[in-house]
Amino acid sequence: MRAISCVAPNQLALVEIPRPELKPGWVRVAIRHIGICGTDYHIFEGNFPYFEYPRVIGHELSGTVVDANGADFSVGQPVVINTYLTCGTCPACREGKTNCCETLKVIGVHAPGGMAEEIVMPAANLYPAGELSLRDAAMVEFLAIGAHAIRRTAELKPGARALVVGSGPIGLGVAHFAGIAGAEVTVVDAAPDKIAATRELGFATFSPDQLDGAEFAGRRLSGFDAVFDSTGSIRAMNASLFHTRNGGAYTLVGVIKGDL
Repeated sequence: MRAISCVAPNQLALVEIPRPELKPGWVRVAIRHIGICGTDYHIFEGNFPYFEYPRVIGHELSGTVVDANGADFSVGQPVVINTYLTCGTCPACREGKTNCCETLKVIGVHAPGGMAEEIVMPAANLYPAGELSLRDAAMVEFLAIGAHAIRRTAELKPGARALVVGSGPIGLGVAHFAGIAGAEVTVVDAAPDKIAATRELGFATFSPDQLDGAEFAGRRLSGFDAVFDSTGSIRAMNASLFHTRNGGAYTLVGVIKGDL
């Protein structure tokens, strides 16, 4: 079957690969929509630390069931795909923190990904798409990261003041779910196009050179109740920490390999 492999930095190739073997407890899915994640850009550019070339990329996916293999799905059923492969037995997995699994593999990063005609996944990693279109279902993966960040932050109560640093897709997901939780949301980003888009969505958004102004100070007060950094930038992470009030919560949502 056909797949797209990142064979080296700045080099993609349409390749032929074997159809994946269907193991007991796994389901075969035809891929219908794929999102292009910031991670995919970093992989393509050669600056993502956890990737080995060559590899089929893609981890924001939706598809339809081809072979349920005895699982509780029907052929043709639209599904959302959790692309995290976990052991289920380590302490983190037993506590429900499967994203911290000791042997975690994300398809498209540590294992062959979804830019292929078909993939096989554990049945437990598939969720009925319900009324979501397949296009929208492909966005569940990164939006779920934002929802997870909010759920894990006990300090984010209705009326809390939240700062989200970085308004890429994951940052926007954090901002969206913080708003649903009842927080007053402030966003910071350095890119003019992202600032404009985030303001269009209704969020109070500032560039770094506006952080000394009266409007930002009026929202910051003595520090935000909860600060979320989704930039993956060490410089931004270090700076945003100091916008957190005493006793507040500081949550790192981005991925880095370096020292803070």
